[in-house]
Amino acid sequence: MSRIGLQMYTLRDYTKTPEDFKNTLRRVREIGLENVQITPPGFFPVEETARLLAENGLKADSVFRPTGKVVADIEQAKRDAEIFGVDVLRTDSIPEEMRGDADGYRRFAEQMNAEGHACKAAGLRYIYHFHAFEWINFGDVRGIDILLNETDPDAVMFQPDVFWLTNAGTEPSVSLKMFRGRAFTMHVKDYAIRRLQGKIEDVPFHFASVGTGNLNWPGIIAAANEIGIERFVIEQDICDGDPFDAVKISFDNLNKMGIH
Repeated sequence: MSRIGLQMYTLRDYTKTPEDFKNTLRRVREIGLENVQITPPGFFPVEETARLLAENGLKADSVFRPTGKVVADIEQAKRDAEIFGVDVLRTDSIPEEMRGDADGYRRFAEQMNAEGHACKAAGLRYIYHFHAFEWINFGDVRGIDILLNETDPDAVMFQPDVFWLTNAGTEPSVSLKMFRGRAFTMHVKDYAIRRLQGKIEDVPFHFASVGTGNLNWPGIIAAANEIGIERFVIEQDICDGDPFDAVKISFDNLNKMGIH
């Protein structure tokens, strides 16, 4: 099975109708992808989504539940995971009301532990996808440090994203190593700079296909392999031009870098 996946959020504008959704799955497979991170669209239940994935030679890598709803919905999440044939539950960001201080991050770490343990009891692995804002420095500790250090390594895993590691002011080939033993999948996209127009303080960074920006990909891939990353998931939040072309560039460049 390929180590390259696609977060379908990248193609969200092409999955708004049943017919577009089906056509998009076909085009994703034509690019060469086999794995997707997907949330079933409102017009298809999990069973039909799984059937369409299989029909197109694709497989989901996880199920999704928002933070705060994992524990209450764990039985349905487990059933959805069985339908998809996966053992991973991914969740989203710390709520805005908890982001203001270190105590809020500590409360959220407690919530992550509860959700992670509920997943573990259900036979699922729980992963949290962070962005850049979790790297906020509260003077003696950063938000991400609290989430890492105050959660149970046996129940709470993370999904790093090399773009957001860069946006947070770190070198991804270095900061990835913080997640040794705490991550098995990560998001990949490049970090590029547009031509400056306006004040020099308004750095015009943007999302780019893997291999077309400024990231240290040899170092990133070496670090990812060192810490045990199994899956490189393409996620390009905003694409210049055709998103399918952007995904193909990332897929082809990852292959050229030795990720298959």
